Amino acid sequence: MNHKIRILREKLKSLNLEGMIVSNPINIRYLTNIESEGILLITRKENIFLTYTMYIEDVNRTLTIDDEIIVADMRDVSREEAENFFVFCENIGFEENYVTYEEYKRLKRRYRINNMVETENIIEKQRMIKDKEEIEKIKKACEITDDCFKHLLEYIKEGMTEKQIALEIEVFFKKHGAEGVSFDPIVAVRRKLIYTTLDTI
Repeated sequence: MNHKIRILREKLKSLNLEGMIVSNPINIRYLTNIESEGILLITRKENIFLTYTMYIEDVNRTLTIDDEIIVADMRDVSREEAENFFVFCENIGFEENYVTYEEYKRLKRRYRINNMVETENIIEKQRMIKDKEEIEKIKKACEITDDCFKHLLEYIKEGMTEKQIALEIEVFFKKHGAEGVSFDPIVAVRRKLIYTTLDTI
């Protein structure tokens, strides 16, 4: 089984939770590498990713047999099947900082859950502890950032706008192996002001 999901399952047990509904796409990507739209169900025995037909092929390319994640089109899941995902489960965790109250009620009703329990950022806390692969990615990101800064020292010329420089940053990152930038680059240029003092007689 995917080691990140295995760790999550151990933490759920310590909280007396028999499963969890993962809705936040950032957390889904962390646990599975899946970037497509969908919802991840951690049930007593299985890990199920529900998505839409258009994404299934891409999801299956992302996952390996070792992930042990079942992929299904959520529109093909009958009401009875949905209600059986958490059958005999008393407490199921959910992401209280991401799920709206309306969504909370919908999930509770759709999967016929007795008690939905707040998980107090359990996945976010897990994400704080980096494994070897994540550390290597951070190192690579730092290298690209350093190289980008050196590039900008030669690239920037008088008369350029902040937008031009910001675009160059994004292009550089993508050309050198980054998937993109975490947030829009913020470029501020300090322009030299020349003050003229007039002496009055």
